[in-house]
Amino acid sequence: MNGTTAIQLGLRHCRTSLADKSHLKSSASRRKTFSAALQQFEEQMKAAEVVSPATRPINLYYGLVQAGLAITAAHAQGTWTFDKHGLKIPDMKHDIPDIAVRPEGVGAFQAVSDTTKSERTTGAVSLGSIWNSIPELVEVPLEGSKHTPAVDLLARSYVSARNAGRWFDDTATGTAGYVRATVFVHEDTPPLTDRKSWVRDFIARYQGLQGARVWGAEDEAFEELKAGSFSVELCWPAPQNDMQEADIEEFFEARAPVYRFRAYRYLRPAFETSKTPPTPLMSWWLLLYSFSMLARYQPRKWTDALDIDRSPDAAALEYALNTALEVIPHLVLEGLQQRSIPLSKPLAL
Repeated sequence: MNGTTAIQLGLRHCRTSLADKSHLKSSASRRKTFSAALQQFEEQMKAAEVVSPATRPINLYYGLVQAGLAITAAHAQGTWTFDKHGLKIPDMKHDIPDIAVRPEGVGAFQAVSDTTKSERTTGAVSLGSIWNSIPELVEVPLEGSKHTPAVDLLARSYVSARNAGRWFDDTATGTAGYVRATVFVHEDTPPLTDRKSWVRDFIARYQGLQGARVWGAEDEAFEELKAGSFSVELCWPAPQNDMQEADIEEFFEARAPVYRFRAYRYLRPAFETSKTPPTPLMSWWLLLYSFSMLARYQPRKWTDALDIDRSPDAAALEYALNTALEVIPHLVLEGLQQRSIPLSKPLAL
């Protein structure tokens, strides 16, 4: 069974499996809304498959809203319905990466964020920064976007302090050992003379890298993988002696949670100072809401952006809307189940 089939089966199974382990059991109103909302989610997603990118954001967003209503019907404490989006785009005249979306009042976005334990945004956030925080979209950035991107993190292992002596000269400070990781960056490898400052600035941009340092000397920790891509070895002082696999897993889950596939971890940049970003589900929500608003109220601007012969963003926008067809059902299933559901490693990404 491939991942897509498993997700579809899981979503269909939720129609009965959640009845006894959610608020659905005690409320006929919740049960009926849950069933109707999931049916509309399925139909909107099917409709999104057959329409062109000019219309697809509308189906994707309203399908996602219905999925969000199913999630709140099943799991929200207290008030679980909503009749507003809870979002607003103050000005749609900017270039797409610079268009900003902000919360407004309390609506669907806030209700689903709270129910799925996602960080809420409190101020305006540009579409460029939202786009770059979504792991699937990092390698196809929007034209002119300079925002901090999500980056891959490969968790490594625990290394005792006595085995790290050839790398560090601080093994006598009481440090038990180090936890290592490799971070993959989609940009040109910084020159050797700039690497200390690059590392300092890079670590500051990701909450998950707090306390990290380079594993070894700058000339050995960096490896160019291909043009515009390199890796860097980082480490943290271990919080305990002789960390086991489960301890290492817990250490990295708090910094770069597994996302969609087993062992695939991503560092995601915060939208606002000292805050973790919204979950990928709610980041996609912000993006698809914004695209649907453009498609509905600025159709000329949106279709111009999709003009493959004229617009430098057309291919990237098409890619994002195609990707959403695969990603959104998976993230919705996780929201319904209230847990991560990682799939087997894909053959290619």
